[in-house]
Amino acid sequence: MSKSIQRRRLEPGVYGPLPTFFDDNQELDLQSYKKHLLNLATKGIVPVCSGSLGEAVHLSYEERITIIKFIRTTLDEAGLSSAPIVAGVGGSSTKETIKLAHDAADAGADAGMVILPAYYAASLNADPEQVVQYYVDICKGSPIPLLLYNFPANAAGQDMSSAVIEAVMRRAPNLCGVKLTCGGSIGKLVRLNAAINTDPTINTSRSFPFILLDGLIADLIPWVQSGGHGTVSGIPNFAPLAGMKLWKLCSKPDPSEADLKEAARIQAILSNADVAAVPGGIRAMKYALHKMNGYGIAPRRPLLPLKQAEGEAFMEVLRELLELEVELATAET
Repeated sequence: MSKSIQRRRLEPGVYGPLPTFFDDNQELDLQSYKKHLLNLATKGIVPVCSGSLGEAVHLSYEERITIIKFIRTTLDEAGLSSAPIVAGVGGSSTKETIKLAHDAADAGADAGMVILPAYYAASLNADPEQVVQYYVDICKGSPIPLLLYNFPANAAGQDMSSAVIEAVMRRAPNLCGVKLTCGGSIGKLVRLNAAINTDPTINTSRSFPFILLDGLIADLIPWVQSGGHGTVSGIPNFAPLAGMKLWKLCSKPDPSEADLKEAARIQAILSNADVAAVPGGIRAMKYALHKMNGYGIAPRRPLLPLKQAEGEAFMEVLRELLELEVELATAET
């Protein structure tokens, strides 16, 4: 039974999906994990663990729990006890997902993130009500709030429409938000935001305001302008200062002309990096972080590290982003 404790609320901002680092024996490398976690969290980025970039499908139950406990302990020891933890808890069935949510809650997660099960994608797609019922059931069974994660590329092509997401939102008060990593995401954002604005009970029926998160930082400016509340992006793993700088500029209630110009400059650089990072996935991320910080280069098998030529081509794409990060770090000193 999950502990009945006060959970930290998710706020608008930048969420960073952490990769899971492994040693030469393919075991968890918590020393590298700690260094990377603190590099992001001390700059204001909310940690997301055991997600797509965290190789959730390659982790055992025990490893998922170990990581959540380790993150909570590390944050608390660093004076970041108010920082929430979001954990990927999506399973292959309703029962498994609810168990993962309970286990994550017991380990210290404040919220869960759930992508659609992929194995029976064709059967789920045959009747969208199954998708709605899945999220309604897991939200009801979860002791922590859940985020709906729409990512067709990692869900065997399943792409939830705004109508399906809105149906879940209205029927599941324990759904705290969405992460949209899909085509037409801004259109879906506009429709979901309109539903929230025209029906105040959507927010008053839950103990936390519903948050709408972009799965890409590539379009953060228009996302925020359309009513979005932030991003869950892998790019801050390479450039946390740039990610947070863009968010702060986007969040200004009355930005100056200079602010808008700087935001557009940073957005363009982050967008160029995002275009290459998304298809590169965890293999590209591991290569870059190995080159930058010496972390383990290998994902868990059967995935293999990028070959040198591919990796160096990716590093060249990141060059402007990494130069921006140095520029921002220098400005802070």
